[in-house]
Amino acid sequence: MLISLTMLLAASIGPTAEQTSAANPADAKPAVVDPYAGRPSARIMLSRQVRNFVVRREEDSDRVVYLETARSTWFRGEMICRGGGDPRDAKSFRSAGHSNGIESGTTLIFYDLSRETSNCTLVSLVSLTPEEALELKLVRPPKAKKG
Repeated sequence: MLISLTMLLAASIGPTAEQTSAANPADAKPAVVDPYAGRPSARIMLSRQVRNFVVRREEDSDRVVYLETARSTWFRGEMICRGGGDPRDAKSFRSAGHSNGIESGTTLIFYDLSRETSNCTLVSLVSLTPEEALELKLVRPPKAKKG
């Protein structure tokens, strides 16, 4: 009994030096670096300015929405979602709340064809550069000129 209590106490304290040195550093996953960290928060003044949207899942984020406004300006927002629907299947959305704009903290309600909804709250919203939009395949590359 005394031996099992000693082993339990040793296990609760943490790994020993032998156990930590046995771990292979090559097995450790590299830290995920957020390329959008440190950018100022963006705001879309009116939700009716959004003319296109794409919802994706990415490695570092569960749900990400890309919103396109006039003049092909793209925004990226990370979301926390709840509800029965999957926002990736959505055909339309609307902004919930009293504000007409879209910013961090705004709740977006996504609708699919069966009118199943998914309520998602934006955690962050940042503006993308045209190069980032092209890299994410949100826009098509310009066509080569004939000549």
